[in-house]
Amino acid sequence: MKCVSDIVYDPRHQLALDLYLPDSLTADACVIYAHGGGFRRGHRAHVETGHFALKLTEAGFAMASISYRLRTENDAFSEEDVAHIEAQIARTEKVGLTLSPNLYGASFMAAMEDMSNAIEYLWVEGERLGIASRKLGVLGISAGGIAGLALAYPPMPWVRRVSRPDTVVAISSAIVQPWRLEPDGPPCLMFHGPNDRIIDLSNAQLGAARAQQVGAPVTLIDTKVKGHVTQVDEVLDGIHPDGTPYMQMVIDQFARLRDDD
Repeated sequence: MKCVSDIVYDPRHQLALDLYLPDSLTADACVIYAHGGGFRRGHRAHVETGHFALKLTEAGFAMASISYRLRTENDAFSEEDVAHIEAQIARTEKVGLTLSPNLYGASFMAAMEDMSNAIEYLWVEGERLGIASRKLGVLGISAGGIAGLALAYPPMPWVRRVSRPDTVVAISSAIVQPWRLEPDGPPCLMFHGPNDRIIDLSNAQLGAARAQQVGAPVTLIDTKVKGHVTQVDEVLDGIHPDGTPYMQMVIDQFARLRDDD
C-alpha cells in the first residue's frame, strides 16, 4: 500500500484528502472514507483509517480519507437553506429518531456537501491519480456514515446540487431522513449493535424498516456487539454467524463498483 497525503480537493474550505492506493499500478475503483466525531471533532488520519485502508487496498481499491467541515453553524448557509434545514430537523424529530440534533443540523449538511465535492474531485482527477473507474463508494463511521447515507438519498432541496455515491457502508450510523429512501437509490449496508449510547440501534432499525417498506436497497446487520466505537473493531475483525467475516461483506459491497462497469 502507498499513500499520497494532503491532496486539496476543496480549496474554498481548505479541505484535503489522503489517498491510499494498492501496490498495483491502478486501483479498480475508489472508496471515500469519512471519519466519525459527531460533526464536531475527528480527523481523517485516525488509527482505524490505516486498518481500513490496508484491507481495501489489498482488495484492489483505492481509499480516499477525507477531511470535512466541523462545527458548522447556520451562518454558513443562505436564509433559504437555513429554513430548509430547520424544517428537516423538525421532521427528523417527528419521525421518531432519538439522536442529538447536532447529527442532523447545519454541520451534518456541510459534511454532506463536502463529501459530494470529494466525489466530484475524484471523478475529474481519479484517472490521473491511478483509479480505473469513476464508480465511487463511501465507508462512513458514525457521523461520517450519517453523511454518506444522506448523500445516497439527499434532502430534496439538495438533490440537484450534490453528487451521489454508487454504494455506501455505514458503521454505527443511522438514516436521519428516512422519508427520502426510494427503490432505485444506491445500495447501502449498515453495521450496528445494541447498547449504543450515542446512536441507539433503534435509529438504524427505523431506517431499515422504512427501506423495507418502500423497497429501498438498504440492509442492516446487527452485530450483537454492545457499544458505539466497538463496532469498528467488530467490522474489521469480527465474523457473522453464517461464518462470513464482516470485512468480507464490506469488500463484497464495494465489489459492486466493479460489477456495474
